[in-house]
Amino acid sequence: MVKYLVVIIGYPGYWLTEELSRAIEADLLTVQEKVFPDGELYIKLTAPEKIASQDVIVVSTLFPEQDRRLFKTLLIINAAKNAGAKKVIALIPYLAYSRQDKVFLPGEPISACLVTKSLRVAGANVLITVDVHSTRVLECFEGPVINVVVSDVLVARALSYLEKPVIIAPDKGALERAFIAARVHGLDYDYLIKQRDRVTGTVMYTPRELSIKGRDVIMVDDIISTGGTISEASKMLLENGARKVVVAATHGLLVGDAVKKLEASGALRVLLADTLGIRHEHRLIEYVSVTHRVVEELKKVL
Repeated sequence: MVKYLVVIIGYPGYWLTEELSRAIEADLLTVQEKVFPDGELYIKLTAPEKIASQDVIVVSTLFPEQDRRLFKTLLIINAAKNAGAKKVIALIPYLAYSRQDKVFLPGEPISACLVTKSLRVAGANVLITVDVHSTRVLECFEGPVINVVVSDVLVARALSYLEKPVIIAPDKGALERAFIAARVHGLDYDYLIKQRDRVTGTVMYTPRELSIKGRDVIMVDDIISTGGTISEASKMLLENGARKVVVAATHGLLVGDAVKKLEASGALRVLLADTLGIRHEHRLIEYVSVTHRVVEELKKVL
């Protein structure tokens, strides 16, 4: 009998799943799926008899196709629970909807909390995610939760491009990521003051008195979506005297013309963690493996 099973949820080419199974010497269990004529999704675990009394790790990442991947993940978790798994660990590097962690405008849902609660209801005993946008939403899971911080891993790679850099967070919300990386590597850190219009989405920056003139900068954040925030912040840093800027972000969604915006930002390099189900091939973009850090945290609950 194997010690662990890693359940692949419908896309066996996802590199984190395969790297993870090798790292912890776990068996892989694939999932059969089909779509009924009416559009409903059907899934079935292969060899469900192997699951009884085992710790099962359901590995998923909720981008792209967030809605479909989320529902598929819920079905897999529930199937593993019904097959008699002793413990189901939901390992979800990118937790979709995490930015809607409260009601910003009247009439809105708290989407992030709904997602984490649904994982628990489906049968997950433990939730592991990577650099979640707001740790507040993890309280909604009502069970053991690990948020794997990787900003220092990305900064370690960024150091190969720069000399004695300062770490900058594009807003106060990303300051903790900057602080963690700065503490590990013994670097200075700071943040930019950002104001966002909740209706139009327009971002305005109020520069602080940063010690960046003539210095290299590593800009640390959790998500790059449309690329607007990071691109404008990078331009501002360079305009205020930064020598070089390297962007280090965990989840590179890069939707729409995000890559073009990054090209125009003046950034020397964009470093992204390998947390998503897609990769962008571009000279500016480099992916950094965070599997070793995920494995370190995963072993704490096995």
